[in-house]
Amino acid sequence: MKNVFAIGLTILIGSTVFGQIPTDNLHYYSMEEVKNASPDTVFAIDLEKEGLESLPQELQKFTALKGLKLTKNKLEELPQFFTSFKDLQFLYLNKNSFTFFPPQVFHLSELVYLDLSRNEIGSIPAGIKNLKQLKYLDVWDNRFTTIDDAFAELQQLEHIDFRGTTFSTTFVKQWTNNFPNTKIYFDKPCSCLD
Repeated sequence: MKNVFAIGLTILIGSTVFGQIPTDNLHYYSMEEVKNASPDTVFAIDLEKEGLESLPQELQKFTALKGLKLTKNKLEELPQFFTSFKDLQFLYLNKNSFTFFPPQVFHLSELVYLDLSRNEIGSIPAGIKNLKQLKYLDVWDNRFTTIDDAFAELQQLEHIDFRGTTFSTTFVKQWTNNFPNTKIYFDKPCSCLD
């Protein structure tokens, strides 16, 4: 009986640990707060709700960033200097105006959490396969029509949110089968799209 209890407890603990959303415990600062700081001592910056159509040039000196919040702006693309944020782990690009998956993101090999929800992105290109550390991907409420097969290489993903777009039953079945160990969320599919 003790063995059965121990096995049950192990399964319960294992299932609780597996699939948890990565926790962002970083302390975020505004650009005003870090303007006189040494760039290598700043690990997280919050530029939420700034009405930004492009990123400020002074941001590029903070190459030690682990977290960056760009939620609720008007961004349509990212500057080339964005690829220098090699240590970035948490990136919030939700509620912007992206119509394509920003390719600069594919250079951020340490990324574990990416929120691109509530944009107007139409596809996930092959470059996504470079994000080998990614655990959490939120692309809720976009306009996906295509997802490159290379996306299936990211078997380390623990959470994918595709809700907000209606897909065909074939599409949902394909991607659910491609990620058997991932919590993947879809809205109810429509056979009318098959």
